[in-house]
Amino acid sequence: MHVRSGHFTLLAGTLLLVGMLILVAGCTSPSSQPAPTPTPVYSPKTTILIGSAGVNPQILVIQRTVTVTWLNIDIGRHIVTSDTGDPDSFTSPLLGTNNRFQFTFTVPGTYTYHCADNPSIKGTIIVNN
Repeated sequence: MHVRSGHFTLLAGTLLLVGMLILVAGCTSPSSQPAPTPTPVYSPKTTILIGSAGVNPQILVIQRTVTVTWLNIDIGRHIVTSDTGDPDSFTSPLLGTNNRFQFTFTVPGTYTYHCADNPSIKGTIIVNN
């Protein structure tokens, strides 16, 4: 009889624990949790990733009126700026990690740019009509 009461006690304890977990789970409402922060969606066709060793892609070919996004995935900060003589000029603010800068290209031509803090990080954008 002692063995039966041991099994009964174990079963009763397990059922009590499961019941308490269900009760606690039911007491927390989804509305009490903060809403997730939306993650910006970037198109691989128009996004340039900035890293410590360079940009990717290094050459981007787009059509006129397309907006290009530079996204800093580096732990360092960067400023993206167009080179002298480009058809139109642009300069980003200081971009920290996961910060982005966007520029819409309205003038066709070849644009070369670099990071003001590290001129070896550079790329080219070709804007077609």
